[in-house]
Order: sequence, then C-alpha cells, then structure tokens
Amino acid sequence: MASQLRLAGAGSLAASSCQSTSAGVRRSPRQGWPVTPCSTHVYYRQHSTASSLTIASSAYSRSSWRSAILEEQGEPPLPPPPQQQRPASGPETNGSREAQASAADAVTNVPQEAPTPCGLSAAELRVKLSLAAGSGRLDLTDARLTELPAEVAELTELQELQLSGNCLTRLPESISRLTALRRLGLAGNLLTELPPGIGALTALEGLWLHGNLLTSLPPQLGRLEALRALSLAGNCISQLPPGCLSGLTSLTDLTLAGNRLTDLPPGELEPLTALRKLALNGNRLGQGRDTGAQGPLPLGMGRHMSALQELMLQGNCLEAVEASLFECPALTELSLADNRLTHLPDRLSGATRLARLHLFGNRLQRLAVRQLAGLPALSTVWLEGNMQLPGADVAALVAAAGLGGMPALKALGLDQSQLAALRQQVGAGGGSAGAAAAAVEVLPRNVRVGSVLEWQGPGPYDTEEQAGGGGPGYFKLQYGPQRPGAPLNGAASSNDVLVVAFGSAPGTPNWGGLLGKVYKAAQSAAESYFDVLYVADPSRDWYGGGSEAAYAYYRSRLAATTRSYRRVLMLGDSMGATACLLFADLATAALAFCPQVDLTTASIRPGRPAEWFASLKRRLMASVAAFGGSGGGGSADGLPAPDGTGDGGGQLVVLVGTWAHDLDQANMLPHATQQQQAAVADASAAGRQQDRARRAARSAGWRDAGAEPQVVGAAVHRSPWAWQQGGEGSGASSPDSSSLGVNAEGTGAGGGVVVKVFNVDSHRLAAALDAQGQLTPLIRSAVLAELSLRGAIVRVSNLL
Repeated sequence: MASQLRLAGAGSLAASSCQSTSAGVRRSPRQGWPVTPCSTHVYYRQHSTASSLTIASSAYSRSSWRSAILEEQGEPPLPPPPQQQRPASGPETNGSREAQASAADAVTNVPQEAPTPCGLSAAELRVKLSLAAGSGRLDLTDARLTELPAEVAELTELQELQLSGNCLTRLPESISRLTALRRLGLAGNLLTELPPGIGALTALEGLWLHGNLLTSLPPQLGRLEALRALSLAGNCISQLPPGCLSGLTSLTDLTLAGNRLTDLPPGELEPLTALRKLALNGNRLGQGRDTGAQGPLPLGMGRHMSALQELMLQGNCLEAVEASLFECPALTELSLADNRLTHLPDRLSGATRLARLHLFGNRLQRLAVRQLAGLPALSTVWLEGNMQLPGADVAALVAAAGLGGMPALKALGLDQSQLAALRQQVGAGGGSAGAAAAAVEVLPRNVRVGSVLEWQGPGPYDTEEQAGGGGPGYFKLQYGPQRPGAPLNGAASSNDVLVVAFGSAPGTPNWGGLLGKVYKAAQSAAESYFDVLYVADPSRDWYGGGSEAAYAYYRSRLAATTRSYRRVLMLGDSMGATACLLFADLATAALAFCPQVDLTTASIRPGRPAEWFASLKRRLMASVAAFGGSGGGGSADGLPAPDGTGDGGGQLVVLVGTWAHDLDQANMLPHATQQQQAAVADASAAGRQQDRARRAARSAGWRDAGAEPQVVGAAVHRSPWAWQQGGEGSGASSPDSSSLGVNAEGTGAGGGVVVKVFNVDSHRLAAALDAQGQLTPLIRSAVLAELSLRGAIVRVSNLL
C-alpha cells in the first residue's frame, strides 16, 4: 500500500515540495516555533535561537475545516467541538470498536517510520484508510498528496472525503466509484479540471473546490441533483459550459467569486430556485458587452427565485442590471458595489424584504429615490464614491431619511463630495428645497458622511491581465468625535489616531459594528478621539499583493490617508489580516486575525499563478520586516497593556487559533525577539510621555514649534517599493533596503510579529471571540493603547 501513497517525501527540495508543471506551485515542509499550553487555554510562542524548530501539532477537526470554507459564504461560525480526553497515542476516531481494534493492530504491526513534512507517516495514513472503512469518513487534509491513493476508490461506502490542502493536479476517473459520498473537500489543491466521472456522485451534498486552478467545469457536474453547497471561489474559470449548473436544482449555496467570468450561459441559473446565497463578486461580468445595444447582462433572477436571500455582484463590470433583479421576494442583501452602473432600474418595488443595499464605487448619474423610499425593509444604503450623483437626488434621499420617509433606515452612507453637491443644490433653491434644507441644516443621525478622496493616480486594473476586473475598491474615512481646539491634519481631522479596518474575502466593508461598540464603550470623550478608514477589495484579489500595479494603487491610496495621522492601528481578518501584514510598515500597530502568508499553501486564496503568490509573500515579508522602523512600541506580550502602563501600542500582533493551517501560516513570519520587544517598549514609553506633554501643552494654548514640521509615527513613509531593487526575493541588500529595515537575511532590524494562539479550533477566530463577548474589549484596549490612554483591564485568562 505504501507505494500507492504518493507523498512529497523528505530529503531534497524537489522531494519535499509540492509542485505543478503548469502552475509552478511549490509547497515547503512545515516549520515553526514550539507552542506551550498555558493553564488559561491560551498558547504562547516560546522564542528560541535554534535553527530548526517545530510546532506542536493540534488535533484536526472536521468542523474547523468546514468553518474555514464556509467563510466564503459568510456562514456563522460553527460551535467549537467539546473538549474531550484524548488518548496518549494514536489518532482520534469516531469509528466502531472493530475499526479501532483494527487500527491498534495496524499501529502495532507496522514499523515506526519517520514523519513526512505534513506531520503524517505512511503508517498513519494506512491507519486512516483502515479507520475510514468503519467510520465512513476519511480525512487526508494537508497530507501533501500528489495523487489520490488507489485504495480510496475501494472505500465505496465512504460518505465524507476531505482532501483539502494537498498537491493534487487531477482526480482519477475511479472517483466515480464513491457513489455514497455526501461531502467532498478539495479546496486548496492544484486542480485544473474535473473528471467526467464526478457526475456519478449523485449522493453528493457538499462540494468545495475553492482555491484551485480550474479553468472550466464538466457538463456532467449538472447531474448532481442532491448537491446543496458548491464553492468554486478563487479559480480561473472564464466560461461555463451550458448545463453544468442548471441541473443542480437542490443547490442552496453557490459561490463563483474571484474567477474570470464575463457572462453566463443563457438561462443557466434560472432552474436553481432553491438558492439562498449566490456570490458572483470579483469576476468580469459585463466586460466587452454593449449594454446600449444588447441590454443588461441576463442573470436569470426574478420572482421564481423565491428563496434567494443574498446576491453578491460587487467588483464586476456591469453598466446596468435587469429590473428582475429586484423582484426576488426573499432578497435581504444585494451588493452591486464597484461596478460601472449609471442608473438603477425604475421598478424596484418587488424587493419588499431588501434590507442592505451596497451601491458604492459606481458611476450613478441618477437615483430612483422614490423607489428606494418605497422599500419598506431597507435599513442600510451605501452610496459613497458615486461622484456624478446629482445633488437634487442626494437632497431628496436625505430628506426622506430624516423626515420618516424611510422608517426602517438605520444608515445612509454618503461621502463629502455628495454632501457638497447636496448643499449646493439647497443653496440654489432647486428641487424640494424646503424639506431638504431642513434636513441638511442638521443632518439626520442615520446619515453617515465620510471622506472618499477622489483618486487621480493610476488605477489597479490598467494591466492586460486584469483589464476591467473590478472597481477601485472601497476607501471611506469615517470621522469620529473631534478633539476640541486641536488643529486639522491633512485629512481634515483634528484627531491624530486612525484605525484602518480591512475587509475580508467577501469583499464588503466590515468591523463597522464592532468599532461602533468601541465608540459606545468610551468612558470619556478622549477615548473616542479616533477616526476609522474602512477599506475593502470587492474583487477578492487580496488587495493586489501579487500585482505591481494593483499593489501600488492600494498602497498609494492608503498612504494618502495614513500619512496625516500620528498613530495608525490596522485591523483585519483572513484576507484583511493579510492586508494588515502587507501594509504593516504604514502602521504603528496591527491586529491580524488568521492571515494568509503563503497563498500556495492556503485553501482560501485567489485564482492566481504561483509567481503572483510569490510576489505577494515577498512584499508582505518586507513590510513586516520594515514595521519596526516605522511603528511605535508594544507591550512585552504583544497585547495592549492591561493596566495602561504599556507603551502605547506599536506591535504587530498575529492572532490565530489551534487550526494547523493557521499555525503554519503564522510560523512563516519573522518574530520579534524579547530583546526587540523590550527595546520597543522603552522607546514607546518615552514617546508616550512626549505625547502626553504635547497634549497638555496644546490644552494650555501652546502650539508645536519648529522650522519645519517633523513627520512622526506612521507618517514616516519610506520608498514603498525600494526592497524590490534587491532582486526577486533573494534577500540581497539594495541601496534602499536599509531604509526599509531589511537585512541580508530578509528580516527586519526592528520588525517581526508577536503570535498569539488561542484555544479555538477554527479559522474564524475573530467571530469566535466576538460570540463570547471578548473581541470588543480586545479591540478597544488596542485603540486606547494608540490613544496613549489607560485601557480597561483585559486579562489573558479572561479572553476565552
């Protein structure tokens, strides 16, 4: 049997890496730091000078894997598995006693073999196959398989097969023998196509294929009439053959986000009347279509889609949408953000349950205000970035929001340019001037006005590889309460602390609700003197980290805002956490929850080639290395000081659960040594004392003196791409590499991260902490640290 287990074996680099001739993807063996459990169920990384270190493996949980992949659909987190007493040796199993006895015999009778880079020996894999015969479940996640073992096809009673995170480039036709299979996980492999035999798995209910290299789908896929969940996000699919989806009549969750689709086969989605969630964001839908002559792109939506609740179309190239889109009776959330829409359909009244409507980043020239006001359930509308929206339409909408015309409305998102157009319209006396003037005099509380700077530089999608592949992203600066008497900075704010909240893979802004709780929890006015910059990548492209043009675009837009603030705290989860690391040198502190560092080994990733992933990792590592030179100081344990006597933030903190995938990603990062942390703490303590003295002087009427204003904190922006001059990640020093703090080994003189590992076996750590009421105090403490204020006591033992 050992000959059939095609693993990336140990030894030479070629033998220990997973590679694909077509994509050039390589996967290296796992390395990391030792993790020691504490009595408080929080794991701390121990520092060591040893050159070869390993991380203690954690038991794998199928529920954690499903939690990670369901993030693509935005599902609520699964409850953590109950704590159980684990055996001293041998794998965990849910199989019968006979299967367990067989497994024990297998362990006893086989010679002990050296572990493979994935942490499993060939003997352990044989045990898994033996257990699967009795349990009906086989988990080969992260086993670095390059071929599916032939013995798997003999397990004809198998109901669940997990192959996520391997190196599979193809599936054998023998997969068709697993006719009892109900769940098949293939995320994060190197698959370029699916065999026709996939259509024989008629009992399949869940199929997860995100993070592969698929370019098309077989028509036989449409035979899976029992399929309920299908995830195809982050592939390279440019077209769908007719019939590959139309037969999936039981489908409730479908995600095709982050592919290259320009259109859909006529009527392909119409039979899918059981759909509850449909994600088509981050494609190229509408590209090359003459909307004036051909009309809007048909998507097959309408009243017959009676179960559809969420429809995500952001980050495409749509110039118009069908009126039938607003006729889905159960639709509660619709995102059309970052397209090229110039208008909405005149008839919107069919969407009686529509509560959340995302329209930011379009080219709207008119707005059907009366139709929007007639949507009884509409609670949030986001219109920022529509620079051509007439002031009369904005005035009418604000009046409806403030005078009870939209009774369910909780938030209407506008930007300052729209507000200026509104005031100009009111000043000219046009439109319904009376009602609008009353509303504009004092804006209603449900109108959220932020700053969206009109960008004059190059866009992220000017290259051939991504022409028309999405919009310019979401950049909205939301002002908090302003410090009285303080001068305005370059962002027209008197605050000097900024929180940058990066959106995750769904491509819509998040963290807003949590940061709202932080504002409400303020015990004094000084605790609310910070602004928030919401950033999202609707194209689901990891903020362009592997593309020179897209990376330059996102970095330039971030720097245009962050340079005006003395302190910058970055927040992000999953894809947003990767952005925290990618742009860490623009911040003074960061909290990154479960980031992806090396996308070649990640299950949640965009459909990009290996060279793109390598470029992102090089940029990310250089930014982390440079963080120590631009950031402030941090507490000795990496979290904000609980007693307020810390250093005012300044540490790059990576927070992960016990899921092995996230631990592996965190272990790839350079870590801040205790000596560096102590040095940073000393420097930051002095800086915080200066901050307090400066504030005291300002309150007394004094102003900063000096011939030239000194740029401090996050405003010290080095040459953004100087590190690239040293070659393709070779680590060789360049003339400008010292300015980024990058030494010959590719690590920063003052950079590095502090890793915190919590006893949560899931990729969705932030959601788990939030569910237990611990996320808000954690973020609030980090904000107060940047404000140089005494934070609420958040003991590590109380976090979980």
